[in-house]
Amino acid sequence: MVAPVVLLSVSGLMTNGLLTVYSAINDRMRDMTRERLEIRRGPAGQVLDADSIPPIETERLYQIGVQLPMLIRRHKLTRASVLVIYGAIVVLGLSVIAIGIAVAQDNELVGRVALGLVLAGTVILLTGMGLAALSLAKSADAISYAVERTDALR
Repeated sequence: MVAPVVLLSVSGLMTNGLLTVYSAINDRMRDMTRERLEIRRGPAGQVLDADSIPPIETERLYQIGVQLPMLIRRHKLTRASVLVIYGAIVVLGLSVIAIGIAVAQDNELVGRVALGLVLAGTVILLTGMGLAALSLAKSADAISYAVERTDALR
């Protein structure tokens, strides 16, 4: 009974952290989209054509165009990891219920089902953690690109 409860706690903590990351990525994408619109906006609110935009602003538009797809991929990976971990929470919650039923009814079959649910929940949780690790591994791509590209302007 202790193992699924500990796994549930870990899942909840991980989900909270990942939701914070998800929100930060979301905010960054919105900021970059807003920045893109501000660069393209003319004095009367019209959309400027490429020839009307100063070269430094054109460079920034290019950087945004490269970085946004990187951030979108990371955003999707983080969302997937959160959803998978939510699935683990459901399965682990069901395992706790099954353990309670198995103990109350002294039913070996339900106990085996509970064990299967704990194992399945653990595998699902590990899958979610793997997706979160992949998202973290990709986290440096967009910022590294921007720093290197801007550094090359010297």
